[in-house]
Amino acid sequence: MKKGLADKILLCCLLIALLCGSGLNAEKPKTALVLSGGGARGFAHIGVLRALEEIGFYPDIIIGTSMGALVGGLFAAGYSAEAIENHIRNTKWNKLFTAEPYRDIEFVSQKIGALPELFTLKFDEQFNVVFPGNLLPTQRLEERIFQMLIHSEFASGGDFDSLMIPFRVVATDIRSGKPVVLEKGSLARSIVASSAFPIVFAPVQMDSLLLVDGGLTNNVPADVAVAMGADFIVAVDVTSKITSISQNVNLLSYFNQAMNTLAYLTDTRNLPLADILIHPEIEEYSSADFQALDSLIRRGYVATLPFLAELQIYADSSRWSADYLPGTITNLNSAVIRNIHIRGNQKTRPYIIRRELLLKEKERWNTTHARESLKNLYSTGLFRNVYLNFANQTADSTDIVIKVEEEENILFSFGARYDTERKASAFIAANYRNLLGIGIDNQFSLTVSDLHRKLEWNTRSTRIFTSTFTGYSSLTHKFETVPLYEDGKRVGYGDYYRNSFAFNAGVQVKRVGLTALGLKIENTRNYENKNYSLYSITNDKINTASLTARIIVESTDDPDAPRRGRRNNVLYEHAFSEDELKQTDRLLVESTVYETYSDRHTFYTNLNFGYLSRALCLYDRFRLGGLNSLPGYHQDEFWGNLLLALGIGYRNNLTEGVYANFLIMTGNVWDSFDTFNWTDMRVGVRAGVLIPTPIGPISMDYGHDLKNRGLLYLSIGHAF
Repeated sequence: MKKGLADKILLCCLLIALLCGSGLNAEKPKTALVLSGGGARGFAHIGVLRALEEIGFYPDIIIGTSMGALVGGLFAAGYSAEAIENHIRNTKWNKLFTAEPYRDIEFVSQKIGALPELFTLKFDEQFNVVFPGNLLPTQRLEERIFQMLIHSEFASGGDFDSLMIPFRVVATDIRSGKPVVLEKGSLARSIVASSAFPIVFAPVQMDSLLLVDGGLTNNVPADVAVAMGADFIVAVDVTSKITSISQNVNLLSYFNQAMNTLAYLTDTRNLPLADILIHPEIEEYSSADFQALDSLIRRGYVATLPFLAELQIYADSSRWSADYLPGTITNLNSAVIRNIHIRGNQKTRPYIIRRELLLKEKERWNTTHARESLKNLYSTGLFRNVYLNFANQTADSTDIVIKVEEEENILFSFGARYDTERKASAFIAANYRNLLGIGIDNQFSLTVSDLHRKLEWNTRSTRIFTSTFTGYSSLTHKFETVPLYEDGKRVGYGDYYRNSFAFNAGVQVKRVGLTALGLKIENTRNYENKNYSLYSITNDKINTASLTARIIVESTDDPDAPRRGRRNNVLYEHAFSEDELKQTDRLLVESTVYETYSDRHTFYTNLNFGYLSRALCLYDRFRLGGLNSLPGYHQDEFWGNLLLALGIGYRNNLTEGVYANFLIMTGNVWDSFDTFNWTDMRVGVRAGVLIPTPIGPISMDYGHDLKNRGLLYLSIGHAF
């Protein structure tokens, strides 16, 4: 009896153990996290990840589109929600969405004589027009994403399955119109491809594919999760609903509505595939609300809370460990660069590319040098895009591949400007860049206005071979009509034309400095004006030659409204005419320094000093007056052989894209040091508003001499 009972108990125990063992050995459901696109609204994904981290839910696979690809890629690479938030917060999104070059690292010689175009037509070598396919390049965006993911790029070896969480990126092949699932290659480029909305951003070429925003064909790619064998799918949809928009459709509302319409067509097919669908309440935010990071993260977090109990059974934080990719960061920083391969340069000679690289073969990898190398290459203006990839990685070494996409060599550009002092002016310029593939630029330009006409050819070699030596020359024909003033009233115009040739050679220091020596030959013809009593203007022909020495420092971060940096120009010139007895020396010192505090208040100081021992030509005298040199007076109202002007200015960011400007200047001109007197210093103040626009800055200012004179200044467009 007892033996039979014991046998039954043993049998039950074995059965229970068998059932428990079967349960323990059952295959864990494969979970997937699907993150949609949606521009800035995708910041809500970070809040979702934060909530999932709190219960230890880490999916087996992640699939992302557009902004979902960026956030998902960072999470798959091992970044926590907090780390992702910090990366996003430290990203200056307005700087990423710009076509401006890296002005802060351009060589000074690139800025000399640069004409600020309104638009440019590009031509290929057969002189066929190359129409722009986008408004903005993807270079800055890719550089920033590469910076975030650089260690994972190295550690994964180009295989997205080797990330801490296997990852897939969804993009659209614009040639076929079909979605593409990316699982290998450059992680940063794949994410950029998935985010490249057509027209706005340039498409990304990857092998035979021309890739754009994945949201066009598969915004919530739950079907990709199904194809990868996911048993349980969590999808996050941050797109907004299609709503009626007003008759006054602007670019932003058009962009949002286009994205929402395209996403709706794919979402209706894929959303039912999700076991859990998280849809944050963010309807009031647009795809461009990059300033709403905190609110969007909070909304994403709150939207996830109701699902945490259901997700808890799939949580398994024990497998999440920083050792999943052991020594990733250490391996990259200690890796030796075996070889650097250059790809994509059909016209540019390899040494032109290599001279811009701070990374060197047989030396250790340096992340800062990598970032600066890409910026250096892009700032040359020779390339549309520059990419860096790893190849043939081992535990302690790697090859580097630098791939470039070259710009067209032939360009025609146009620019225009209006101001109340000089009225309308415009230019047209033809450029042939990268002559012989060694970076020599040639430009032929015509500038016209009611008072000024200039025809100029110039050529420039920013760097001679691999050195920092530079050379630039110009051939110019100029005709100018100069307003002449007496006691604040215009009494006539002075006319002259000048033909000149100039050649300069120098050495550049740390990109922002230039020391140069030059030779200049000029032929000037003055036309008589009997109405001007301050100086005698007669019919004269003057031929002069001069030797020049110049020091330039240019480190400002913006040509129109600098926030930081300095502009210093020191020029010494010794000139002599055909009559050896007529010689003159000129010294000019110009300095402006900008500094911004609290990211809002910009202060700047001005110093202008000029000395001319004698004027071989009337129009060589220094000129003073106008909006920036002495407000309250007309432009170039005062002429003299000695000039001194000092000033301090303040600019305040009133709202996004609107600045208040204030300037106080004191200065004057004299015929010589003998007539100089501090009591002659005039004072001018101005106050106004500056609005940067795509056609250049628009400014309206009122200037006053603190006595009885005031002038209103209006300018539209870049100065040239």
